Amino acid sequence: MPRSTGRTIAVLTVMIGLAAGVAVAAPAPRGIVTINRSVVQLQDLFSDAGPKAKDVLGPAPAPGQRIEVGGAQLSAIARAYGVGWTGGGPDNVVVIERPGVPVRAASITRALRPALLGAGAPDHFVVQLGSDRLPMIPPGALPDIVVNNIRYDQVNGQFAASVLISATGMKPESFDISGIAAPAERVIVARHTLQPGDVVTINDVKMAWVARAALPQGMLTSASEVLGMQISRRLAAGTPLSRQNIARVMMVTRGATVSLAVETPGLEVTAEGVALASGPEGAVIPVLNPSSREVVQAVVDGQNHAHVIPGSHPTPQNGTVPYYNRMVGQNG
Repeated sequence: MPRSTGRTIAVLTVMIGLAAGVAVAAPAPRGIVTINRSVVQLQDLFSDAGPKAKDVLGPAPAPGQRIEVGGAQLSAIARAYGVGWTGGGPDNVVVIERPGVPVRAASITRALRPALLGAGAPDHFVVQLGSDRLPMIPPGALPDIVVNNIRYDQVNGQFAASVLISATGMKPESFDISGIAAPAERVIVARHTLQPGDVVTINDVKMAWVARAALPQGMLTSASEVLGMQISRRLAAGTPLSRQNIARVMMVTRGATVSLAVETPGLEVTAEGVALASGPEGAVIPVLNPSSREVVQAVVDGQNHAHVIPGSHPTPQNGTVPYYNRMVGQNG
């Protein structure tokens, strides 16, 4: 026999021996399984389920729910589908979980609005749902929401309804919803968190409907009332702005050096003074002349800049009488 033929037979013999020693994995229950479809397949219960692995056994749990398949039921399914597994003890349990995401409150509110209007709610209202435990739908699905049996109390604004929710990959499910449809007004609110000292810009605020009962005193309803104003305390996103939490920007602060313009007929003189009070643009503040120690009243017209009120007269600081005036009094 040729030497090459002998080597080939030897190699084949080794390969057949290795193949005979390879253990074929036996089917076994899968323990905990997560699926994202509307049906349970045989492969969800057993590993190496065989040629019928994708056969449908029944409906999957609802989104966000789980089901348990016990040992006795697993044995019956294995026999029915020819799966080579012969267990069945109480420790053999398969848990099938299905992920879910809650329907957004805004989606439910949008569906409730026309039903509430038809039931007698005011023209402008905000919906406050009675619970934050909202029904679940498959991840990525768009819900279809139908409102049935709406009941609305025009005295206290309370409502209750039955809501039917369906989405791709789930059976329609009915849920009971309750809450309050509160009369609302359209006001200026913070678009994001605002900190003390922030100067309000158009990117910081927006118009929103807010429940009338939650509105503060002095609420603001126009952007022109808040733009360029300064925040006086921290405001969370969505907080209505009011006259209590904004102030005009201080262009001059107490103790700052102020460039002071003094106007005389045909001439303007600039000097430096010390602000004795803080003030926004347009405010009248006292300014001290460090050289003469006299105080003038000036109108703030820019950052650390003011102009002396025409016709006003300097006064001594702290009410003291200048030396010259005292001498005049003694001589008189």
